[in-house]
Amino acid sequence: MQTFEKYLNPLHTRLDTLADFTNVKYINPLEKEEYPSLEKVTDINIVVAKKMISKLHNLEVELEDQAKRIQMETDLDERKAAVGIYNKILKEIQETIERVNRELIKVDTPYFGKIVFKTKLYGNERLLPIYIGKFALMDPKTFQPLISDWRAPIANIYYENSGPTNNLQYDTPSGLKQGDLIQKRQFSIAEARIRHIYDAKSGNAAADEFLLSQLTERLGQKLKDIVATIQEQQNKIIREEINKPVIIQGVAGSGKTTILLHRLAYLFYTYKEKIHPEKTLIIGPNKVFLDYISDVLPSLGIEHVETNTYLFWAKKILGWDDKYTLFPGEEDLEIKEFKGSKQFISILDSYFDEFESNLLDNIPYIRKEVIRERYYELKETHPLITMDERLTLALEFAFVQKQFKEKITGTFRDRDGYDIEKKKEVTRYFNRNTLPIEIYREMFKKGYINKKISKYTLEGVVRKGRLKIFRMEDLAPIVYLHLKLHGHKENEKEYVMLDEAQDLSLVQILTLLQISKNQNITIAGDLAQSIIPPFYIKDWESVIDLFKKFNLDKYSYHQLNRCYRTTLEIIEFANRIFRERFPKTYKLPEAVLRHGEDIHMIDNQKDIENLSEKEVLNFINLLEKEFDKGSVTCAVVCPNKEYALKTYKRLFQYQNKLSKDIVDFTQENYKTGVLVLPIENAKGLEFDTVILLDVNSNTYPDTELSTRLFYVAITRALHRLIIINNSNKSPLLI
Repeated sequence: MQTFEKYLNPLHTRLDTLADFTNVKYINPLEKEEYPSLEKVTDINIVVAKKMISKLHNLEVELEDQAKRIQMETDLDERKAAVGIYNKILKEIQETIERVNRELIKVDTPYFGKIVFKTKLYGNERLLPIYIGKFALMDPKTFQPLISDWRAPIANIYYENSGPTNNLQYDTPSGLKQGDLIQKRQFSIAEARIRHIYDAKSGNAAADEFLLSQLTERLGQKLKDIVATIQEQQNKIIREEINKPVIIQGVAGSGKTTILLHRLAYLFYTYKEKIHPEKTLIIGPNKVFLDYISDVLPSLGIEHVETNTYLFWAKKILGWDDKYTLFPGEEDLEIKEFKGSKQFISILDSYFDEFESNLLDNIPYIRKEVIRERYYELKETHPLITMDERLTLALEFAFVQKQFKEKITGTFRDRDGYDIEKKKEVTRYFNRNTLPIEIYREMFKKGYINKKISKYTLEGVVRKGRLKIFRMEDLAPIVYLHLKLHGHKENEKEYVMLDEAQDLSLVQILTLLQISKNQNITIAGDLAQSIIPPFYIKDWESVIDLFKKFNLDKYSYHQLNRCYRTTLEIIEFANRIFRERFPKTYKLPEAVLRHGEDIHMIDNQKDIENLSEKEVLNFINLLEKEFDKGSVTCAVVCPNKEYALKTYKRLFQYQNKLSKDIVDFTQENYKTGVLVLPIENAKGLEFDTVILLDVNSNTYPDTELSTRLFYVAITRALHRLIIINNSNKSPLLI
């Protein structure tokens, strides 16, 4: 019989052991005080988990029986019905697996915080002990809350206060509750056992100690949730209201990505009637990044959110298949920058108005003025109707009006279906002339833009046999035209999250604003990490300026300066280099006081291709030592894709000398081991150890782009940074 246990958290095999607290030894009085609560909630969680596992086993039996029925069924219709039931059971199994794993998360770490709030209840002073966890829990016997969800209003007291504080308040369904925070505790709990308790009696000291313990334990696997360590500023962003854009400018390692994902989880909890996972979109820079963040939302109990890159999202909107491919030739960065600008948006708007007028002027029908007049009347009185709907309605109106007049005058004649055929002809005219990619090409054919740009564009957006070619910077304008033609309702999202947005163009961001309902969008990025020329966004004001197209009068902007990713030594090293190279207005990272090893500098006169076998083996040994220190991921970061490819090929020859896999950057999944990748692909990720190869004035010349690349590369490191120099030292290190 087919079993699905391999998809379950391994903890499911140890539930009976975890339920037995008889051998727990208390290390201190705090543990003795706290363990009874942990034991109680663990018992409840394990009972629920076991019930769900039992349900899974029953479904496995049902699935096996249904498979036998399908095999035995001879009637085609009955067999089809049996397959439908099989698929329904399979879907229920998938949902049950998700539920089991969520219950096992509760068993593993039922809560991470506790506050004791002194307030008045029915006129009497009461002490309310409140535990905070990923998921709420209610006592099945008394129906009293045992754990509050981290997204609940009461959790604000926990996140916004580092220790005991007087005169606080929080929202409840019955109104504001006022009182004093007299105790705050933070727990490190794993496998239903207390590892440590941090009693925040002395204010920030215990809170910082807890944060540092969590940061020190981080290993560069997939991104994890941070519900236990959300900081006050992060909490404010996460809990921002909806129906307005939110912009987050944050230094490397400031938690932008985790804020986005936790904000999404908060919105699903708080606005469950307005925002749903299946109607939400996350846009990231590449497939590896999307895989890297893929575990966070499920760990918070959220499934079925769409994650995509702009390229694949846009092709889906346009209905483009694999026959549409990127132009392989060189880019003109000046033209590319122009096509992502506010100026180009104005040109698109102006040209579209002209196209719209010309389309109506050239309708192959004598009554085209009636269609035109009705079209613009609909546009003014019903602005939410899409252009293609207006064309259809105006066409129907013209023919109905004609027939009505003819019937009144007694001159009505169908003339062998003339009206029907004429209507079909006009419809074909509309369909033929409203293809977004052709409208876009016509703009350049008609000389709407100068000859140089037009020639360049028409060479890059073209049909070559069965293949259709386009340049990346032309994709967003074509989507923009598509949305002008067909509207956004079909592709509307209740919430949109943009990560690493500094490398998107203004036209790309505009199209995503168009499909976000009520402009429900959060945009996160770091202008210093803009590493894909031509650096579209010079400042966030240009993005804020886009909001005017939607008559938005409110938005939020947040600046994050603290780096939680890397060590004090690495941040100080980075800041020494970049203090003079970034604009004075840019805020350099402020390190959390987490110490680590000094930067390891190695001089080497050769690049990777010219290393002898002995020298390569020495490098392999260097990698092995990093894994011996506890690293799970070790990134060999190269300045570009070509360099990364030759590095991977050279190192892979010695795969058998290394205990971990060597992974190249073409993989779409985030892997552990030795990852050989260019800086462009490392953006947004983090690794236990980062090794920068061949740092010299050739690979990192003294330019704005090199400065940004070097900054991104250095700030990927969680714990250790190794820089291998050539004898010709890079000016970036002076």
